[in-house]
Amino acid sequence: MAVIGVDTVAIVVANRRKAVAWYRDVLGLKVAYIGPNDPNAASGEGTPDNPGHWIELGPVRPRTRVHICEMEGKVAPGPTGITFVTSDIRADYERMLSKGVKFLYAPKLMDWGEWLCEFEDPDGNQFDLKQPIDPGSWIT
Repeated sequence: MAVIGVDTVAIVVANRRKAVAWYRDVLGLKVAYIGPNDPNAASGEGTPDNPGHWIELGPVRPRTRVHICEMEGKVAPGPTGITFVTSDIRADYERMLSKGVKFLYAPKLMDWGEWLCEFEDPDGNQFDLKQPIDPGSWIT
């Protein structure tokens, strides 16, 4: 038996409704699942305007999704160690800048051949945005 991948990566946010809108409308992740607001509900889903605790954004399984969670307003902003991959870092950098995203620095070519920059979400969580040497290898 072996570990075969990462299912979700959790990001703590101050307000899940605002986070759903930001990660969907600014970062461009698709809403994959929003749990019901009632933790005792047997089934059903919440909505972006009335989300439950468990919220996932990102691609269809088995790809990794982002789980945004509100922890009673307790947010410790800073580096997350999470890297988002893009096929066109300059275009995404410009698109995100136009939506008011704060970047720590503009895209730059790293010694190992990949492009990289860092940005923050509205809660101060910091992420890397990377364009790999072969972006096509990420597309299946």
